[in-house]
Amino acid sequence: MNFYTTSSFRTSIQLLIRKPKNGYMSVVSDICETLKSMPDNILRDNNDRIRQEQNFRIVKLRIGNSNQRLPKNDGFRLIYWVSLRKENLVLLKIYPKRGSLAVGNLTEGEFVRLLEEMVDENKQQVLQQVDILSSLNIIKDQCGLL
Repeated sequence: MNFYTTSSFRTSIQLLIRKPKNGYMSVVSDICETLKSMPDNILRDNNDRIRQEQNFRIVKLRIGNSNQRLPKNDGFRLIYWVSLRKENLVLLKIYPKRGSLAVGNLTEGEFVRLLEEMVDENKQQVLQQVDILSSLNIIKDQCGLL
């Protein structure tokens, strides 16, 4: 599977990591460990689908927050787009369910905006590819966090 990130996703990561007192420092490793442990078919066929079209899905994946020892239902929400025809997955947004930066459910308009941003960034060829399977630091590197 090829993993890409949008600017909204990278901004989300930067915001979370810059709040160490809130217990979000594990977000990058939590994302990477979760995605590494899931087979491609499960990433594609996840039951937490937000939107499904003929050739793609938008999925909300629950991820535990290991820094705060929170289970999946209280941890992070990862929103991603996955192709049903190619080996591509785009990370759109990450947000916590608890803490000072907690977010409730995203609206349909927010999902549409994330999808439009991804399409626009793909056309401009500014989506950034990340190698989640071999390095936990690649996301931090591309977000300018190291």
